[in-house]
Amino acid sequence: MSEQSNRENGKGQSVLEQRAEFQFEMAKVGYVVGTQAAYLRAFDAFAKRLDRKTPASATLTEARRHLTELKQSGASTTAYSHAAAALRFFFEAVRGMEWKPTSALQKRMIEDMALRGFASRTQDSYVRSVSGLAGYYNRSPDLLSEEEIRKYFVYLTCERKLARPTVTIALCGIKFFYVTTLKRDWSLTGVPVPKREKFLPVILSQKEVHTILSKIRIVRHSACLGLTYACGLRLNEACNVKVTDIDRERGLLHVRGKGSKDRYVPLPPSIMPLLDKCWLSHRNPTWLFPWVGRGGSGRHSQLSDRHVPKGSVQQVFRKAYLESGVSKKVSVHSLRHAYATHLLEAGVSLRQIQVWLGHSSPTMTAHYARLTKVSTQAAGKILETLMDDLGDLTP
Repeated sequence: MSEQSNRENGKGQSVLEQRAEFQFEMAKVGYVVGTQAAYLRAFDAFAKRLDRKTPASATLTEARRHLTELKQSGASTTAYSHAAAALRFFFEAVRGMEWKPTSALQKRMIEDMALRGFASRTQDSYVRSVSGLAGYYNRSPDLLSEEEIRKYFVYLTCERKLARPTVTIALCGIKFFYVTTLKRDWSLTGVPVPKREKFLPVILSQKEVHTILSKIRIVRHSACLGLTYACGLRLNEACNVKVTDIDRERGLLHVRGKGSKDRYVPLPPSIMPLLDKCWLSHRNPTWLFPWVGRGGSGRHSQLSDRHVPKGSVQQVFRKAYLESGVSKKVSVHSLRHAYATHLLEAGVSLRQIQVWLGHSSPTMTAHYARLTKVSTQAAGKILETLMDDLGDLTP
């Protein structure tokens, strides 16, 4: 049975139903009560970390990543063993999938990435990239020559015609494996970094931002997307906001940024009533925007130990965008672009915007200067003055 079909089969079941089925299968094979309890705890921990998924729809990669994170967190040998055995039994007995052991090379690569603090999604992408290379030749990647690696990228670029970002991710993952894990000289492959495509983001006006946000009817989502624009947050940063991250006295928001780079950004007073209304609707002690299960109520939100999934917020924004009638092609991330551009147009320095956005390099922030209406008009007037004498050259 394929992983995709298994994912579809789990859509109709709640986590509690999947848990009951898991317990039934354990009882059927004769697991003692103590073992069942330990495995159920491991099942609950895995279900808790999933974003918009359940154990019945999770992939093997997500299960292994959970085990890796568990080990990195300093869990005891017993807790890790129970978790590994529980997930293996669940995937094999309940979902009918083969639990293949992780190869020594892949394990070492994951450890190398963990030591460097790579995000979970980056680790998954890099592992998939190396697996794709190995699958293409049906051989272990450490046995491939530099010429075979080069031909693989010719295949991705010229035959499959994959987009530059996709090829770049594959290149970064495979290069990391050979340079860091295998200690090989990458320059011998002759594979260049794909040329970066330079696209300017679409910028919403203040009126367009307000038009889209006004179409959102659920307080929790309205507050989340409103905060995204008001503080220039990435979607993941907005979803992860905790109640304790709001510093009312100083008027600041503590942002848990990308790559473990925290920062503080100004919290506009105008957004506070909406945030207060949002929290009063659920009173969750941890999350400002808690997860609500299917058909969940305010009580479910109060007890939730997970934040709202990014996918849910993206769907709400998409629906509001379509209802708004705004013709520009935008996404949730466009609110962050609008924040930076509107600040620049209001006279805030690029350096300050860089700090508030959490950019590591001023170059990343500088391109907003090309998007501001104010700076473009000012430059146009200067150009008009400088070139005023050209009219005298008319024959």
